[in-house]
Amino acid sequence: MLISRIFSAFFMLLVFLSAMFLFSGRFFSFFIYIVAMLAIYEWSKLLYFKSYEKKIFLLLSFILIYLIDNYLSTSITKIILIGASIFWIVIAPLFLIFKISLKSFFTKTTIGWILVIPLIISLISLMQLSPLAALLILIAIWLADSSAYFFGKYFGRTKLVPSISPGKTWEGFIGALFVVSLFSVAMVYFKFINSYTSILFFNLILVLSVEGDLFESYIKRMANVKDSGNLIPGHGGVLDRIDSLCSSLPLATLILYSTSFFGKII
Repeated sequence: MLISRIFSAFFMLLVFLSAMFLFSGRFFSFFIYIVAMLAIYEWSKLLYFKSYEKKIFLLLSFILIYLIDNYLSTSITKIILIGASIFWIVIAPLFLIFKISLKSFFTKTTIGWILVIPLIISLISLMQLSPLAALLILIAIWLADSSAYFFGKYFGRTKLVPSISPGKTWEGFIGALFVVSLFSVAMVYFKFINSYTSILFFNLILVLSVEGDLFESYIKRMANVKDSGNLIPGHGGVLDRIDSLCSSLPLATLILYSTSFFGKII
């Protein structure tokens, strides 16, 4: 299990970095679209869409991605990212607190799109703004995930949200904050990042990434499944790998678009 997990992680990292830097541009966009459609398909299975509902959802999702690829403007991009950020900051916590179930086709479809569509836009926008910025944000999120797992495994005693995700602990969360803060300081020291306000920026992204992980855990608990799929050996499904990105990248992209709050970070 551990060997397959490590091998899968290495392979995914290799493919993703190749898409970002060796075959950038259209290849990277198509790579993201394929990942997004796989995630959308997993969402339709996870939420037990009826057969005709699944076909409608997948068709409309494909059309949405086509429109994004051909007609997306900067103003629409910002509106979508603002909407997604509001969802993760204000609405998603209400789902977790009150255990709101997703029953109607409209609700399930809308939330599925809120998870995946802004992620597509965020990744493409970040690559256009700065491939280095995209890479540093992704590294920070991956560091947070790995350090939370390590600190939780070896020092974890107090459950973070036991009713949703019994494996997550406060010790793991605090360990992740510590590691991401060190990463931010190191990046400023080596002049990859311009300001120490990046500590606040990256830790804000970390908090949102944890929320995305918890939100997917809540959905999986409702569906009574362990993973969103079995496409990736040792890791589960595509949604299991991108849940933290879905919640954190829209706000990260918005902040980098505007220098009013944090200044020019990267």
